[in-house]
Amino acid sequence: MSVKSKRGLRTYRESEEKSRVGDILHELQGICLHEKDRDVAQLKKDTQSILKNMAVYKDVVKMNKQLKNDITWILEESRGEKEISMIVRLLKREVKGICIGSARDCAEIKKYKATSGVYKIFPTKTEGVKAYCDMDTDGGGWTIIQKRYDDSVNFQRTWTECENGFGYVNGEYWLGNMHIHRLTTSGTYELRIDLTDKNNKKKYAKYKTFVVGDATSQYKLTIGGYSGDAGDSLIYNNGMKFTTVGRDNDLNSGNCAKTYGPWWFKDCTYSALNRPSRDHWYWHRISGHYVKTTVMMIRKV
Repeated sequence: MSVKSKRGLRTYRESEEKSRVGDILHELQGICLHEKDRDVAQLKKDTQSILKNMAVYKDVVKMNKQLKNDITWILEESRGEKEISMIVRLLKREVKGICIGSARDCAEIKKYKATSGVYKIFPTKTEGVKAYCDMDTDGGGWTIIQKRYDDSVNFQRTWTECENGFGYVNGEYWLGNMHIHRLTTSGTYELRIDLTDKNNKKKYAKYKTFVVGDATSQYKLTIGGYSGDAGDSLIYNNGMKFTTVGRDNDLNSGNCAKTYGPWWFKDCTYSALNRPSRDHWYWHRISGHYVKTTVMMIRKV
């Protein structure tokens, strides 16, 4: 290629780049201008905000350049394809670990990790909590909010304990009304309850709608869309506030939690899976009414 041709190609590329920069600038500023009640003073303020944020993107570009240089160095210095494959595999695993670190729930974690176990989830961006993730049942991606199987944890707890969560994530535990609320109001969540009856038969109840309100609502339950083979013993509690021994929100003349443990009660209930006595974990529509094991889990849909 002649010198003249090279100069012409460079000029063309520079022109294309300037045109693209102009298009991006107009598009960014146009986003703000399309909003109502925008004047020149507001445009100046918006542009200053864009400039402030632009520094972050510049840093990302710089870091990506550094990543590219480091990957190039690794490839050049590695001894053969076997070593390169091993290093790339380790890098991918490391990146997956970084992504998991900010996952809201177990459904997000499943995108990077398909093994059931304990993970830290983030119902809020800044506050994390440990939960057990079931990656096997019904397609996986379930965040377990309650598990009982050996009566090793006392479930007759105070309002604050039920709010914050208690127990052992590797064993029996209650995730906490505060965390359940934050999850179920961040999108559409379904609830699945897996039960084992006294005859060791496994049953389940699944609900398309499951929402727990905030503390102001007394962690009000919204439930619906039942399917499964355990029978719908939770619909009776729909719309009810959470009750503990120390905070009576049920419609009974007494306090249902004293007998049935902390739960959403009406007058009183057809279900009580947090009941203190192991022999009386209650699910009315299952054969014999009582169960040996209970797992409650939620998943974003």
